[in-house]
Amino acid sequence: MAGNIRFKPAYFYWIFADRIARLISGYWGVVFVILGFLKKYKLKDFIFVLSFVVASLGYLVVIARGNVQHDYYQILIIPSLAMLMGLGASSLLKPFENYNKIVAYLVFVVCFGFAMFFGWYYVRDYFNINNPSIIVAGAAVDKLTPKNAKVIANYNGDTSFLYQTKRSGWASYEKPLPEMIQMGADYLVIANPVASDLNFGKTYKIVAHTSQYIIFNLRQKS
Repeated sequence: MAGNIRFKPAYFYWIFADRIARLISGYWGVVFVILGFLKKYKLKDFIFVLSFVVASLGYLVVIARGNVQHDYYQILIIPSLAMLMGLGASSLLKPFENYNKIVAYLVFVVCFGFAMFFGWYYVRDYFNINNPSIIVAGAAVDKLTPKNAKVIANYNGDTSFLYQTKRSGWASYEKPLPEMIQMGADYLVIANPVASDLNFGKTYKIVAHTSQYIIFNLRQKS
């Protein structure tokens, strides 16, 4: 595996401490995950829950480098974590005989509240758009291109720009432009264009050009 990070200390830190404990669980949500493990199950239910856990761990091990590099790779383990959290939370809301009900409810409220607070604290910046031009450019693409068009919205691999276009396509120049056209690319949109970006206009037709964006039709020559 490229990078050879599987089972290294950094692997466990990024996957289990940073992503699962901090980013997904907001630290305090881990309490629910642990209680979900400790909960008593019937054999059939235990096998069902265990199958999700084993599948998720297997995914984290097999796709090790991708999971370390990108936080969105953990989307596939969210169902397993959500199930364990729900089962753990239910054990507090319906406490065993040796639990004090008031304490159990209090633990639930505290853990749930802090998990939501710290979870939001760490992900809130994900909802900030620091480059308003990608919104304007995305709206222009949506207005000026066919709904089934495939678009190159280069944003160094960040799909935020491509999302604004409401089109499928690419978030970076994965290959030379002629090869991407062969792959199906129909339009190229650039936010905050600089003078060098206009060079594409020598080959491809400019659909629209403002200070905030420029759109090229890759299927028509200039």
